[in-house]
Amino acid sequence: MASTTPRWLWAAVALMLATVLALPFLLVDVPPVLDYPNHLARLFVLAHPGDPVLSQMYAPNWRILPNLGIDLIGVALLRVTDVHVGGRLLLALSLFTPLAGVVAYHRAAFGRWAPWPLASAVIAYNAVFLLGFMNFQLSLGLALMGAAGWLALRRPGRWLSAIIFGALAATTIFLCHLLGVVFFALLIGAAEADRLWRLRRAPTLLLELARTFTAIAITLSPALLLYALSPLSEVGAGLGEWDGAPKLWRILTPFLTTSAELTLITAAAVLALLVLLRRELQFAPGMRLALPALLLVFLAAPASAKGGTFVDMRFAAMAGLLLFAGLQPRLTGWKAALTGVVVGGLVLARCADIGSAWLAHRDDLAELRAAIAQVPPGARVIAAHGHREQVVSRRDRVLPGFRYVDSHLAALLVIERRAFWPLMFAHPSQQPVAVRAAFGRLAQPLAEPVAWRWLQPDPPADEVLPVAHYLANWRSDFDAVLLLDPPAPAQPVDGLEPVYRGSYIQLFRTGHGDRGSAALQGGAPAAGPAPLPPS
Repeated sequence: MASTTPRWLWAAVALMLATVLALPFLLVDVPPVLDYPNHLARLFVLAHPGDPVLSQMYAPNWRILPNLGIDLIGVALLRVTDVHVGGRLLLALSLFTPLAGVVAYHRAAFGRWAPWPLASAVIAYNAVFLLGFMNFQLSLGLALMGAAGWLALRRPGRWLSAIIFGALAATTIFLCHLLGVVFFALLIGAAEADRLWRLRRAPTLLLELARTFTAIAITLSPALLLYALSPLSEVGAGLGEWDGAPKLWRILTPFLTTSAELTLITAAAVLALLVLLRRELQFAPGMRLALPALLLVFLAAPASAKGGTFVDMRFAAMAGLLLFAGLQPRLTGWKAALTGVVVGGLVLARCADIGSAWLAHRDDLAELRAAIAQVPPGARVIAAHGHREQVVSRRDRVLPGFRYVDSHLAALLVIERRAFWPLMFAHPSQQPVAVRAAFGRLAQPLAEPVAWRWLQPDPPADEVLPVAHYLANWRSDFDAVLLLDPPAPAQPVDGLEPVYRGSYIQLFRTGHGDRGSAALQGGAPAAGPAPLPPS
């Protein structure tokens, strides 16, 4: 794994790594990635605006938003592919784009196709990916590519080409995610600060400082204008609490996988390699500023802001990418061989870990589909969870140290049954879809599935309604309740009639709705599911 690698060997290693990373996508049609089913449901609705059932519930609401990247690509893709094939292609795009950005930035910064950026395959499957932040992932890769173009085009006394390219890049990145623009600004700002520091004794320093500030301001101005025109600018800061203790685990965001042990091993191995190679490390322009800045912002950032969640860990993800994009170890001899063995072993181990978790998820999907097969088009269904206070060992259902990743699995009701589900991502400041007026009071786009125990009091407890206002008259407003991970022992809810009972998924009819309740009566026997086919 020498720093100077034949082009054919570099390409062969890149192809091999890409193949290994892609294999888990062939194992299951709906990967257990937290937000993914919800995003896919929205894309399905947008790709089929004339659907006679879904169009009564949702309507496209295209406007200037910083979360349109996946929607624009996905709507076009889902019109020509099967929903689950197109969805996985989009999910794979969100996995590979940051890695492509790492390679592009490293090539622009160091002027050669080195093997070190390929080692970023180690952190391809990470916390932000497994939580399903698809637009954010896309914006990270585009920010790195945009900064690579800036480095390549920026020449002394020749600002115009860099400004034009940078402005187009900033606009494109904004349409994916606002924090991607922040990342892009940091990368080009740190590179220019590095250049100005080297000119600190030049007599033209003040002039260069003014030119640089003006150029960066012009470059970022289209993104700032789009932000001012977007509904997100009207949303208050909404800063969440500063969570100190969880940051000790969230700093491992780039290395996180479905196994806590493998997460720690990966982080220790990568950091140990960097310590071992510290005397051979080269830094890209501005990297000595960018990495500490990201660490400080990570430490200071709250957990949420402007409706966005896990804000602090996103800066940790940026820093993780820069370990491979902005550093260049000069590898020779046994150090090159050791690095290759460690990186290759970690990539294989992590992909095997992800693959085994995704394979296990097939059973959950089969049971879910057997249950929702009893739900007719147009029905209104609540999703509830039973075991949310307990720790589970199933790696396909929980991301260690973060949260359960099956909270949006009920979005398949929208895609495969054309039923109404109140939690679909349709927030006016974040997504280009609107809930029709007839269903508006039943929707709560940024909420989580309700706890099963919340359904027992009638009416619901006062502290429940602020986080699930659609429960106010749920027995008459909804036709069914889909229960994931039922409590043990069973905790019956008065008035709910079982339609399907599995070990992981159960379906109940409210008995009061009139939109397909008769069809729900004819479902599978309540005593338990029949043998389930593989998904």
